[in-house]
Amino acid sequence: MVLKSNRKIILGIGIIISFSLLIFSISLYFNYQHNQREGSRLDYATIASMSSEEIKSYLDERRDSQPIFRSFYLIPFVAFIGLLIGTLVYYIMSDKVIQQKQSLKKNTKIILNFLTDQERKVIETLLENNGKVQQYELSHLPNLNKLKTHRILVNLEQKGIIKKEKLGKINKIVLNKELYEVLKESK
Repeated sequence: MVLKSNRKIILGIGIIISFSLLIFSISLYFNYQHNQREGSRLDYATIASMSSEEIKSYLDERRDSQPIFRSFYLIPFVAFIGLLIGTLVYYIMSDKVIQQKQSLKKNTKIILNFLTDQERKVIETLLENNGKVQQYELSHLPNLNKLKTHRILVNLEQKGIIKKEKLGKINKIVLNKELYEVLKESK
C-alpha cells in the first residue's frame, strides 16, 4: 500500500513539475519574441523621416541580423518532455512491480500450505531469527528431536526453501533469501 501512495505522489509531482517547465519554456520563448519585436520597432517620427528605400534596407538588415531561433529556449521544453515521459514510465513500471510482488506473495502462501505443521514451525523460527538459525536450536522446538529436525531440514533443503552452511561441527540453517523477503513483508 505504501508503494501505491508513493506512486501517486511521484506521478503528481512529476506532472506538476513537467507542466511548470512547459509553461516556463513557452513564456521564455514568447518573452524573447516580444523583446525582439520591441527592439526592432521604429517610432512614427523615425518612419516619417525615412524614405521607402531606407525602410526596405532597414527591414532587410534587421531580418539578416536576427537569429531564426535560439536553442536556449528549447531546454525547458526538452526537460518537460523528458520528465513527463520518465514519470509515465515510472508509473507504468511500478504497477508491474506491485503485480509481481502480489503474485510472489500469493505463490509463497500456496507453497507454505503444502508444508507440514512441523516444517512451518521451522520456517517461523527462521523468520523470528532473521532467516538464520543453528540446527541444534531447531531440535529444541516442541515435538521435535534431533532425528525429526534432520529429516525436516533435508526435506526443506530438497525443496530449495533452506540451505545448510557448515560452521565447524555445527550447521547453520539459512532461509532462501527471496522467500525470507516475501515472508518478512507478509508477517
